[in-house]
Amino acid sequence: MMAAYSLSILMNSKLFTTLLFCLSICSLSYLNAQNRIGTGEVNELYQQLCAACHGKDLEGGLGLSLLDDEWKHGSSDEALTMSIKNGFPELGMVAYGSTLSDNQIRSLVIYIKERRQQILTEKTAEKLKPQGGIFKTEKHDYKLEKIGEADGILWSIDFMPDNRMLVTQRDGVLWVFDHYGNKTRIAGTPNVWQHGQGGLMEAKLHPDYEENGWIYLGYSENIGAEERGRDAGMTAIVRGRIENNRWVEQESIFHVPGEFHTSAGVHFGTRFVFQDGYLFFPIGDRGRQDQAQDISRPNGKVHRIYDDGRIPEDNPFFNEPNAYKTIWTFGNRNPQGLDAHPITGELWSTEHGPRGGDEANWIRRGRNYGWPVITYGMNYNGTPITDMTHMVGMEQPLHYWLPSIAVCGIEFYTGNQFDGWTNDLFVAGLASQELHRMRIENNELIEHEIVLKNEGRIRDITTGPDGTIYVLLTSRSPKFGEIYKMVPSS
Repeated sequence: MMAAYSLSILMNSKLFTTLLFCLSICSLSYLNAQNRIGTGEVNELYQQLCAACHGKDLEGGLGLSLLDDEWKHGSSDEALTMSIKNGFPELGMVAYGSTLSDNQIRSLVIYIKERRQQILTEKTAEKLKPQGGIFKTEKHDYKLEKIGEADGILWSIDFMPDNRMLVTQRDGVLWVFDHYGNKTRIAGTPNVWQHGQGGLMEAKLHPDYEENGWIYLGYSENIGAEERGRDAGMTAIVRGRIENNRWVEQESIFHVPGEFHTSAGVHFGTRFVFQDGYLFFPIGDRGRQDQAQDISRPNGKVHRIYDDGRIPEDNPFFNEPNAYKTIWTFGNRNPQGLDAHPITGELWSTEHGPRGGDEANWIRRGRNYGWPVITYGMNYNGTPITDMTHMVGMEQPLHYWLPSIAVCGIEFYTGNQFDGWTNDLFVAGLASQELHRMRIENNELIEHEIVLKNEGRIRDITTGPDGTIYVLLTSRSPKFGEIYKMVPSS
């Protein structure tokens, strides 16, 4: 694509000659594209149509750089789409609307934003490198202190009343850690179906734990179901108590009939929020994306039940024929972060997109979050899922990430050690190895920064009873989990 030049610049004969040369290159690319549309991936499309003017890495060439913030015709998805589709022939940029399909144009938009963010993130990583063990951010400087480790992928963390940590390991192990790094394995926990991304995931204490002792576990289970001759499973929830380092008095809270189980090893969701006697939790689409729009099925949804497993009769689809009665929202791809705002009580989630399109969403009763009808992402091979990012009756995210950071656990910070972060939302990133801080006011994002980068894949985060922030990392060596806490540097 050719960046826009003002008409006054065109009066400069040297630049005008350059512009004509660029126009001829774009025209040649246009003719070549007519012969190759549908045969190449999005990177090939960009290199063929855009690189001559904007550089193979968006750094600029005959046209201007796409790495800065000065995009004359706008940098929104809509503005970029129209620039590609309609062009600016008088400025040297060919219109590709009759050559590229809407899906291909959408893929180019995603690719340009994805590649731009990748390059900018590399620069951010340099700024976030600790100096003398001190990490510097906009509001607070801090250091990391290692608490403990385990030989597996640690998935969730919650604090017990005596300040010990209840930690899940995806292969089925439930740990209790003390603050010296000593850990005790809890015996007798449920057998999990460790399949792909599945296993033992969430563990959370009931809000009245000191009175009732209940601990809730979320995990993937196989009850003998099959899908097309292969073992199949789904997300399940139980509660129980710990006595003498054993899991006892287990009760079933949520299980899905085998007819709804799938053989896919992806998108189990599974985070818990207790609120007003209810338990909220998500289940991802389980690799069956179209089922996220089907309210007769449990996958691709956020659910609400009573904390004892009963189904509230005021759930939005309780009286709908054939609807899965526990559904609270639908059209959710794979939420792996869920928390309630400490002041408003509003429910927020983070949701994995495909390639691009991770989302932060305000979760509201009965709403449709669009997957897979609308998305800001594309398939992993660079082909489009859809050209649509908006549709009437479908929710828009508060924020979306291009490229994906592989969002995971989230936490509204409520401690007393970082007063400049009070009530800010922290979002863990797996693939990006990032921790994001987001300030939300009146349901709008007003601040956003990365506060940790390249220290490991971040799976979960929580506010500790000491007011610091605890993070679960998977180290650069696969399947090695670590617990760190962020403490003020002075």
